[in-house]
Amino acid sequence: MSQHLRKTIILNLRWHRRIGLSVVIMVLFLAITGVLLNHSPSLSLSKNTLRYDWLMNWYGFEKTELTGFDLEGQWLTHSGHTELYLNTQPVANCQPPLLGATYFQSLFLALCQDALIILTPEGDLVEKLDELGGLPNHATAIQAEGDRLLISASQQTLSLDINTLSVVPVSDRPEGWSKPSPLPLELITQLQDSAELPGISLETLILDLHSGRFFGKAGVLFVDFIGLLLCLLSLTGLWAWYSHNKLRKSGG
Repeated sequence: MSQHLRKTIILNLRWHRRIGLSVVIMVLFLAITGVLLNHSPSLSLSKNTLRYDWLMNWYGFEKTELTGFDLEGQWLTHSGHTELYLNTQPVANCQPPLLGATYFQSLFLALCQDALIILTPEGDLVEKLDELGGLPNHATAIQAEGDRLLISASQQTLSLDINTLSVVPVSDRPEGWSKPSPLPLELITQLQDSAELPGISLETLILDLHSGRFFGKAGVLFVDFIGLLLCLLSLTGLWAWYSHNKLRKSGG
């Protein structure tokens, strides 16, 4: 009986050792990522945003070129969330995209999806005109032409009186609507530190790596498999302890 028990113990220890060696790296990885996630608030992992091109592509984010409107040497752009920026300063909230912007009578005008934002060159908000306040429905473009401020909306052109905020149709259709331009690299770098540009938080990345979701279904199944091996490792360790005690008590 003791001879058979010894062989069983040796076989069990052999598999226990093999399983332990096969999962040691993953156990260390899961332990480290687990500790990091457990202390995420104090480490501010959710506030650390990653915007590497390869990472954005991996998560399925389309890479879009940041654009804006150059007005008198200053840049109006939109973060893509809710904030409108003058250079790096948030100046108003409106829904993206930023459809057009122009300089008119010493004021900056930005046409968003839901509102026309009127600003001073210093970034002070003068007026926010939405559809309830008189902004034409489905406005798509804006342009200053001489002493007129023109808005394109619903296949027609309208002239906006900057003082009364009233609009009247005009018969001509100009072609010089404002168009966005690529932002300077220096401004893009500054905006990435302040604006809510798309990105992946470090907490999300670590969580997806910890769970295996970073590698899709195969990654999740692999982590599940490691979990099963850890269960098996525990069982073989428990059996080794039990068998050793039984062998010792039998005097074998």
